[in-house]
Amino acid sequence: MSIGFLIVLAAGMLLLPAAFTHRAKVKPEIHGYLKVLEFIYWSYCVIWHQLRIDRRAPLPEHGPAILICNHTCGIDHVLLQAASDRILGFMVAREYYDYPLLNPWCRLVNCIPVNRDGRDFTATRTALRALKDGRVLPIFPEGHIVPESGRRIDEIKPGTAYLALHSGVPVIPAYLCGTPETDDIVKSLITPSHSRVVFGKPIDLSDIPANRPTEKAAQAEVNARFKSALLALQAQVLAIEE
Repeated sequence: MSIGFLIVLAAGMLLLPAAFTHRAKVKPEIHGYLKVLEFIYWSYCVIWHQLRIDRRAPLPEHGPAILICNHTCGIDHVLLQAASDRILGFMVAREYYDYPLLNPWCRLVNCIPVNRDGRDFTATRTALRALKDGRVLPIFPEGHIVPESGRRIDEIKPGTAYLALHSGVPVIPAYLCGTPETDDIVKSLITPSHSRVVFGKPIDLSDIPANRPTEKAAQAEVNARFKSALLALQAQVLAIEE
């Protein structure tokens, strides 16, 4: 056994405990005063909206992921956050992001303001940067509220497919139902409901070329898989509730 090998082995033995110590010091995203907000979210969702979840959002403990979900009403953001152990920095319409009462919360959880014209390249770059930084990016791929309490899922907009192909991160589907049937934010906040959220397995996109995220054919295939995953979760919930 060479002296060089012994030196490398000894160095590795010295560094190994330090590596485990560093890992142990990594804090979860939701800590400190954010835990207080998490308790408020959870209490509101469970008491006022009777929120039911089969399991917590199966997001990676650390690192990037995209969370897609059908969009049923103005409190979907709160319901999903209450069921997640990661901070969900949603893409939010700019008029809501800039609203004085909402802006502090949006900044706190790193929401991304989006213009409604459908050509907000700054928001797209910010979303990709968030994923590169290891954050979870939650998206409502329908692009608008469908206030039918999860009974209908609209067509998927191409923007989410682009982000998924360009970033190559895991995509987790979620399905919401039982929420207030309104697209008015205030009404959705004050109307009690019996909401439910279920999460699915990561959507497999490994066979779709990731080097051409702008190709319409690739985006169409990704959108089809996104909608199929959401419809499968919808069917799962309907089968349980029948």
